[in-house]
Amino acid sequence: MKIRSITVFINPGLPLSEAVLGQAARFIAAARPAFEGLGYEVQTARLATPPFAHWFHGKTSDLIDYALTLSEKARLCGFEYLSLGPALPDAPESYPVIPEVISATDNVFFSGAMTTASGQISMPAVRACAEIIQRLSSILHTGFANLRFAALANVGPGSPFLPAAYHAGDGLGFALATEAADLAVKAFAAP
Repeated sequence: MKIRSITVFINPGLPLSEAVLGQAARFIAAARPAFEGLGYEVQTARLATPPFAHWFHGKTSDLIDYALTLSEKARLCGFEYLSLGPALPDAPESYPVIPEVISATDNVFFSGAMTTASGQISMPAVRACAEIIQRLSSILHTGFANLRFAALANVGPGSPFLPAAYHAGDGLGFALATEAADLAVKAFAAP
């Protein structure tokens, strides 16, 4: 088994809280070597925040500046990747900014919720996610900008896998994204 990622969940605040970032840095500085000391390969460390749609109500350039600043601070804290969470149906203005932020950054991930908080499909959100996917397909000549976006349906907080990862709350949390197919093979192998 490999640990694909230790994903740490924080609410870095607006403006950014150095204390919260420091707490995340101390956690990953202790967690990564602890798992490696137990014999697990740790491939990456990732940071996930609450949905940006909860607090973003400004200009796209403000979100780009925030993403660039948090991304750089996250790197300095030991995190390779950052997820700013999903755009949300109750904040339709949050969807169109995603391609511009992805284009301006190199390690920032987003998602877009296609369902409401009650679990109902939102057709405007489905369309907005499709438009994001189409726009992302031409940002890089390889088409790989789409790897930093996921359209979500009823995915809750706490998933360690990017781009779906996001946080709900203010405290620090973490989850492990594992590559564990070898465990399933062993479990079903004839003794």
